[in-house]
Amino acid sequence: MTGHPNSNWACGLGAELLRHFSGYSVLGILAFSALVPWFVANFLGWPDTADQLSATENIKAFWALATSIAIVATFAGSYLVTRESYYGTLRRSVVMSGLVHLVAVKYAAALVVGLATLAAGILAWGASVAFTLPPELRVELLTPESWRALPGVVLSSAVGSLWGCSLGWIIRHYYATTIVTMLIPLAIELPVLANDPEIGRWLPSGALAGIASLPFEGLLQPGPAFLVSLAWLLAASAGVVGVLKRKEF
Repeated sequence: MTGHPNSNWACGLGAELLRHFSGYSVLGILAFSALVPWFVANFLGWPDTADQLSATENIKAFWALATSIAIVATFAGSYLVTRESYYGTLRRSVVMSGLVHLVAVKYAAALVVGLATLAAGILAWGASVAFTLPPELRVELLTPESWRALPGVVLSSAVGSLWGCSLGWIIRHYYATTIVTMLIPLAIELPVLANDPEIGRWLPSGALAGIASLPFEGLLQPGPAFLVSLAWLLAASAGVVGVLKRKEF
């Protein structure tokens, strides 16, 4: 690819986003962004217990469950790589763009896609859960006090999307990466986090939960949790470098 670097960057990022949002797969990701919070909600017994909690506790529960959309953001970040690997177009993209440029663009696109997934998920999850909540609680969820939890939730999804992109580059197999990004967090890490947070807080999902200050006993505070997530990201980045040096496309 030739031309001005900024132009190449913008074109590459635009192409990645267009590829992601123009297919039917984005509808599936949107559906998961609403279904995953419901799955976690059923696991934790909310909103069935909403009438037994205070307004503050219910607000914390809502945003805690919204944080689980980070799992979907992780998958969405990985999908930018695994989709091309699945369809056999990754080698062509490497040849056309250059490996370093393509990796950087996909990471940037993963961040955008992860945040878009979170925004859509909060709207879909919030709209669906609103019908099960008392009217006064719906009003409380829209207050500025409630939205103070949003930055931590955003940061969790942002980190998750970059983590997912790394896993996509390392594994480069659609089904295997889906298991690692979605099934393992829901089937293994979530139960560990709920039952043994002293261990769960060091796992990728537990660190993301700590960043968002989820109301679980034993989680790390947001600062240390971010450092744990950063350590996972750096380890994954080292894995990406090692894999890309060894593998041919």
